[in-house]
Amino acid sequence: MRCNIGDGKTASFWFDWWTDLGPLITVFGNRGPRNLRIPIDSHVCAAALNGEWRLPAARSEEAETLQVVLSTMQPPSDSRGKDGFLWRSGQCSFKHKFSSKSTWNFIREPAPLISWSKLVWFKEHIPRCSFVCWMAMLNRLPTKDRLISWGMTVPPVCSLCSLNPESHDHLFFSCPYYVAVWTHFSGWMFSIPPVSLASVAHITEQAHIVSRSGAQSIIKLLIQVVIYNLWRERNHRIFRHTSSSEAAIISGVDRSMRDRLLSLPPPSQGSLSFSRSTFPSVLLLRLSFV
Repeated sequence: MRCNIGDGKTASFWFDWWTDLGPLITVFGNRGPRNLRIPIDSHVCAAALNGEWRLPAARSEEAETLQVVLSTMQPPSDSRGKDGFLWRSGQCSFKHKFSSKSTWNFIREPAPLISWSKLVWFKEHIPRCSFVCWMAMLNRLPTKDRLISWGMTVPPVCSLCSLNPESHDHLFFSCPYYVAVWTHFSGWMFSIPPVSLASVAHITEQAHIVSRSGAQSIIKLLIQVVIYNLWRERNHRIFRHTSSSEAAIISGVDRSMRDRLLSLPPPSQGSLSFSRSTFPSVLLLRLSFV
């Protein structure tokens, strides 16, 4: 916080930031109160008298610098009102009101924007699905290729198709099991299953998708639900020794999508309709628009 000096009766001489030097206790150290003859609990008004700054002769570089700084500042006066405190809102700016956004942006270390962030975090997402999708985007799920790289002895073959080595790219974008699930939901929005998360982003940016209200959210939600269900099925086969058919996974994806979309507020006129009458259970993406 920064302090604008008024009458100097509220701001601490040693601990508040009321000069460009910052809190003076950090400049002078513990010997400061004795050197300047101003007690540690004093307010700024203790350093002024009759409208003028009152400090002893400078005996150090710090004291000399302080006197130079004070020569550019008006001494405290009752006519100037009470002291005012300001909140930092940037590197060199302060405001009267506290802003959590400005404070967070100031203290954090900014990182480059992630191009795929909106594929993971959006208003309609399902938390458990978005978390697994986020881990998949970062290649942090413990797929078998990663387990082997850690020195673990596990069979490398994919638990879903038993044909190819298991990896993020294979499990979620090239496994025959994945292709069968995605093909079921292919419609006018996309004709073939996405081959990567980047291709999903490309689909959501196409003109016929952007022009339809809600279409982007449906595709992003679908990719998350599919990834989540495939990952869960993979884990069930490894740890529970149970398996589900492709039709069962498709039904589970369909159910999750329907439940989430039907829980959303009613759309405004001219936007995508999520009503039961226009939400087929077989071709999820063949939605009607009103």
